[in-house]
Amino acid sequence: MRSTARWLTALGVGALLMIPVAGRAHDPSKAPKGPIRDRQWLMEDLGDQAEDINDAFDLGDEGFDTEVIQRAAGAIAMSAHRIPNLYPKGSTDPNSRALPAIWTDWDKFTALAKQLEDQAASLQRAAGAEDDENLHGKAKKLFATCKSCHDQFRKPSDKKK
Repeated sequence: MRSTARWLTALGVGALLMIPVAGRAHDPSKAPKGPIRDRQWLMEDLGDQAEDINDAFDLGDEGFDTEVIQRAAGAIAMSAHRIPNLYPKGSTDPNSRALPAIWTDWDKFTALAKQLEDQAASLQRAAGAEDDENLHGKAKKLFATCKSCHDQFRKPSDKKK
């Protein structure tokens, strides 16, 4: 179990690097008011929740914290439900990393948001039931969904040194 936890932690950290954490990539307070700013704040919160899940798996000899995983997964599920409403047509901005593919492949984009919601809810239930054996796999699927969406629908970050 220990090597699995380390592997999941490494995967989670890698996934977190792919999450568009608005506070690090862009300052949401500088985005135009409305859906662009709202979604940047939401994505920042999603990144924070994912980081909490990741940290909850990295408790060393103590195992992992199912209460933190349950809370954070529940927050992700609620936020994921809101994602499609924060991307109305025409809500673009030069500082946004949202790709036009969001609107040209809307069905796929909304399916990934729904998949994220369902996976987060499943992780939340497993953590609440202290189903320790399935937590790692469920978290891995959740992070993979984040990465899949980002790979398809988000501009890469500007690498500034």
